Amino acid sequence: MATVIAPSTRSASRAFALQAHHEAVSVYRSIDDVDPAEWNSLARPAGDPFMAIGLIRAVEESMASCGRFEYVLFRNPHGTPVAAACLCSYRVDASLLAEGTARIWAERIAKFCPWLFRHNVVFCGLPFSAGQSHLRIAPNVDPRPILRELDALARDLARRTRAKCIVFKEFNDDETDRYAELPALGYHRADSPPMNVGQTGFDSFEAFVNSQKSKKRHPIRTSQKRFGNLELRVVQMRGGDGADQIYTDEVHRLYDNVLDRATVKLERLPAEYFRALARNYPENSAFTFIYQGDRVVAFAASVFAGNTFHQMFVGIDYDLNPQVDLYFNLFFFALDAGYQLNPEILHVGQSADTFKQNKLCCTPIRLSFFVSGTDRFGKWLIGKFFDTLFPPRWNVGTESHAASSGE
Repeated sequence: MATVIAPSTRSASRAFALQAHHEAVSVYRSIDDVDPAEWNSLARPAGDPFMAIGLIRAVEESMASCGRFEYVLFRNPHGTPVAAACLCSYRVDASLLAEGTARIWAERIAKFCPWLFRHNVVFCGLPFSAGQSHLRIAPNVDPRPILRELDALARDLARRTRAKCIVFKEFNDDETDRYAELPALGYHRADSPPMNVGQTGFDSFEAFVNSQKSKKRHPIRTSQKRFGNLELRVVQMRGGDGADQIYTDEVHRLYDNVLDRATVKLERLPAEYFRALARNYPENSAFTFIYQGDRVVAFAASVFAGNTFHQMFVGIDYDLNPQVDLYFNLFFFALDAGYQLNPEILHVGQSADTFKQNKLCCTPIRLSFFVSGTDRFGKWLIGKFFDTLFPPRWNVGTESHAASSGE
């Protein structure tokens, strides 16, 4: 078996070979062990903030105590990188992932037997929910042998961490079609919450509003006027401008407020994640802080690279929300920071669909993930109760989806 091991990471890496295609794959235990030039060579041309080493390092630094991370590089016989992926094993409360009737019963059972639902899950991806994927395969490269090897690596990690299932997440329709090998490997396709994509071509949020018809402008103007009911001030900054110092544990409780109301919860990010993001991705992270006096009452965290801007997480003081439409105005200011970067791709997140599509004129796009059990019982359970565990969110024939308010 041919192997490739980077000299500087021999103790931290395991290597395998795709013998049939004469390609080799190296696995690294830290993103700092990966050659940045090789990793970045597989980034999306329009900008790829979620595969940026700084962002990945922020996740690794802040969540290493509750997860195990591995990073995979595939190279062709000439040593050229052809694919890259992030793998992680992370403990998830499965009762929080269920919906509808399944969610009600899961929550009832979890009160008495919480151990039934708290299990490690292996992700091809990283353990935070922003509608992102962490798998890149170069164009004109056959994805099938790469996906088969990734499946083998994921199942090996699952065995070592006693994970009950494996999830490849989250892919748009083009990626899903390209990764058709995954169902052949025993994975089931499920719907993620759709991604809301904003309109582009404006240099400010004000320019966007002015471009809309009066029927669309009116509710935005109403919310903006309410913002003046209290003496609030807005501070926009990059992560490197000191956002890590402003993001205190008190500010983080605003994030908890929003997460507590979310209908689907994969993870609860620690406060250190946001501080590490600001430090490790200083020029490509954007923070919007809204102050009442000296106190932060709302924040938004975003990332950008190339022509892509992605609004990720928010936090608000819900006690102030009715008076000043704090939630709506927070997005207005966060998107204003995004528009000033002149992006060609503007992602506005997966929740609050009604607000984002009606007020912000976003278009939803379908996202999917693939899930498989790691043993016979897990595979049977997922196959038998798939529609209950993972209800459809998108009606393919009508290109519609089940909206959620999430406000």
